[in-house]
Amino acid sequence: MGITHSNLVVNADESIKNDLMLKFIGVEHIPLTDPFWAQFLSCSLKPPSNRLEEDAFMERIKPVCVAMTSSNLKTANFTTMLQYLMALCQELRDSVDSSKTVSNTIQWQCFNGLFISRCYAKYLVLNTPEGELVRQFNIEATPQDKLEGEMRKEDTKPLLERFVSKLVNLVYQLPLTETTYNIHFETTNNLLTLLSTQMFTTTPANQLEVYRIMMENEHAKALTFALVDRIVHQTCPPSNSNSSILIGLASDLWSLLWKSSNYNEIEAHLTTHSVIILLILVNHCAGPNNPYRQALSSYDRDLAAVYKSLCSTIHREENTLLLYHLLHVNQNFKTFLLAQTDIENLVIPLLKVVYNNNNVEKKCHHIYMSLIILLILTEDPLFNKTVHNTFIKSVPWYSERVLPEISLGGLIILVTTRTVQYNLLRTRDKYLHTNCLAALANMSAQFTNLHPYVCQRILGLFEILAKTYSRGNGDSTALEEALRIVLEVINSCLAHQLVQNTNLVYTLLYKKEIFEPFRGHEAFSDVVKNIDLVINYFTNKLSSEESIDVDEVLAKVQFWAVQWPRELIDKFPDLKFKYVEDDKPEEFFIPYVWSLVEQETLMSWEASVYKLT
Repeated sequence: MGITHSNLVVNADESIKNDLMLKFIGVEHIPLTDPFWAQFLSCSLKPPSNRLEEDAFMERIKPVCVAMTSSNLKTANFTTMLQYLMALCQELRDSVDSSKTVSNTIQWQCFNGLFISRCYAKYLVLNTPEGELVRQFNIEATPQDKLEGEMRKEDTKPLLERFVSKLVNLVYQLPLTETTYNIHFETTNNLLTLLSTQMFTTTPANQLEVYRIMMENEHAKALTFALVDRIVHQTCPPSNSNSSILIGLASDLWSLLWKSSNYNEIEAHLTTHSVIILLILVNHCAGPNNPYRQALSSYDRDLAAVYKSLCSTIHREENTLLLYHLLHVNQNFKTFLLAQTDIENLVIPLLKVVYNNNNVEKKCHHIYMSLIILLILTEDPLFNKTVHNTFIKSVPWYSERVLPEISLGGLIILVTTRTVQYNLLRTRDKYLHTNCLAALANMSAQFTNLHPYVCQRILGLFEILAKTYSRGNGDSTALEEALRIVLEVINSCLAHQLVQNTNLVYTLLYKKEIFEPFRGHEAFSDVVKNIDLVINYFTNKLSSEESIDVDEVLAKVQFWAVQWPRELIDKFPDLKFKYVEDDKPEEFFIPYVWSLVEQETLMSWEASVYKLT
């Protein structure tokens, strides 16, 4: 279990004698007051800048971590380093109130301590039960170290709890500047690493010590607000993030474990990690007692900035998920968003996500969340009216055909009908097409001036579903439900907006034969009866006319539409669908969020040992 000068290997043909590291993982306790700690934490290290470097680095330091798991139980050197680190963090924190400038040395030592603690915590998470991680972080120091090292006499909580509290305090109390960016980055990485214990155990998260500590933290609201603020500001690494606090002291193990790397290659990963930590906390036991969910529901800082930031980053999966949670739990934000006059800046990127991922055979959670957001938005009549009065000049990513000027509402219809058609005939995911059809139904009473191509796609969807249904292909129940809703969407539009949708009337006249098999069908006849009344009314009017071209037919339809006796058709209840979150949403969201950790962060994990299902 020990480590010697000969087996401390940096690469295949290189070994190092490193007195500082060997003393740290050795058998002798190092007092908190020993000058060793200042020297040890003044190393010239650069963290890995990508996953390849991260994996290689963790593999190379494994012998160090193995030795530490044994020696720390006797020496408490790791926990003594944590006490020294927390004192540095407190000094940084106090400098904010006193407006004092903290030396570069203190900042660099703090960063290095955070990086070392994160690396060791990651090793423990991957290789030991959570109980061992808790034990390694809570090893008691000597009485003298306690007396000299504690910042507050009343602070008698276990060291892990105090350390997590210090990390939380740094996030919301330490200003984010060029010189503190790296400190914030490693603070966030420490929290993410400790929270990842959930991924490697079958024990429910509400029984894990790290989650208990986080849920009982008195500054949960401050942490939540600080994480959202980071997301809003989209802070990127400074152009020379290392040089501002680089000291260039000992060329030791930590600086030689990898070749020269450029930390500046990390682009806004502090923002990404911040979003994901917030999502992990918000979705943990997503009931009324979750303090982070409560805090997110009350977030009220500069909602215009939040909206603008999300519009520009909604293509990122983690930000789509954050938008969902804001809409679902924060009524003030939802009201603000629905009142925006540039709603297309949010809706078009969402539609692009759905459109571009339709060809993916496997389930795509990003599509799910984008469609759920659309469904939530269409619950509002003002939104439905706004999107049909908002026109877009071009949609370059829509490849079926070149779209001339089209309403945002029309674009929503095109993307959702395409998704329903693709899903019912291929992936056959009930929740996917149900959300699409529910959004269409919610909008239908406000359909206005639908483009001819949009009308063709609505009827085209019905025609394809009808043919599939009549052939007995696919899930007959799902197809029947889909056909019924499409018919009700058409009926709702005719009942409320016939005068404003003469292109739809014209398309119905042109395609009237597709309804023939359903006129006597028990599941559809009542709705088809209403549609037939419209078709027959305009057919009778046109029958007395001489041969006329398309434009003349449209002109006649517009003229007779004004005279259409609305009382002829039967009244149906307004189509209203409302999104309702599952009773245990964490069963979906927690695995989803951790999949984003794997996809979007530099925190590489060994997915083969995941135990979360």
